[in-house]
Amino acid sequence: MALSFENRAILAPMAGVTDYAFRTVCARRGTEITVTEMVSSRALCYQDQKSIGLLKKTPVGICGAQIFGNEPEIMAKAAQLVLTHGEFDYIDINMGCPVGKIAGNGDGCALMRDPALAARIVEAVKAAVPVPVTVKCRKGWDKGNVNAVEFAKTLESAGADARRLCSTAASRTGISSARSGRRSRSRSSPTAISSIRSGRFPAACARVRTGI
Repeated sequence: MALSFENRAILAPMAGVTDYAFRTVCARRGTEITVTEMVSSRALCYQDQKSIGLLKKTPVGICGAQIFGNEPEIMAKAAQLVLTHGEFDYIDINMGCPVGKIAGNGDGCALMRDPALAARIVEAVKAAVPVPVTVKCRKGWDKGNVNAVEFAKTLESAGADARRLCSTAASRTGISSARSGRRSRSRSSPTAISSIRSGRFPAACARVRTGI
C-alpha cells in the first residue's frame, strides 16, 4: 500500500501545536497530508487516556499518527492500537525529537545513534500494520555524527516507505555544521524511498492561526 498525493503541502508534526483543530484548519486551506502530535508507544500500551485523546484523525485529506519509543515489540503493538482508535492512512515513527525527556530515554533522535535498533523498530511496525510506515529523522545527532543518508538507506532496507528530514542535527552544537557542511552529500546520495524535507514558514503559520 502506498501514499499518493497531488500537491506538496505537507504539515510537519509538532507537539503542542499540530492538534486536531490546527490540523483541520490547515487541511481545509490546502494542506494535503497531516500527522498527529507524537504519542508515546508505552502510554498507548498502558491505555493512557490522554495519549489516546491525541489520536483524532484530521477529517480532510491524508492523515497519519506519529508514535515514539525504542522497543520494537512495544512500537508494533502501539501501531496496531493506533488503528483501533482511528482509520489513519499511515504510521509515522518519530526518530527526530531532540528534547531531553525524549532523546534522553533513548527515543526520538537518540535512535539515529543506533541504526540497527531503528531498523528493527521499522521492521516490527511494518509487519504489524497494513498501512504505510514513515519516519521523521534529522541530519544527525551532532556535528560529528551527520548520518542522515546512511540512516535513510538502513530504514529503506527495513521497509520504511518514506522519511521526513529535519535539516538540523539534534545537538545544538551541531546545528550549523549539519546545515552547511554536508548538504551537497545529501543531494548526491539519493535513496529509493521518498524524502520530505521540513521547512519553516512562520508567516504562513501566523496567517493560519489568525485567518489574516
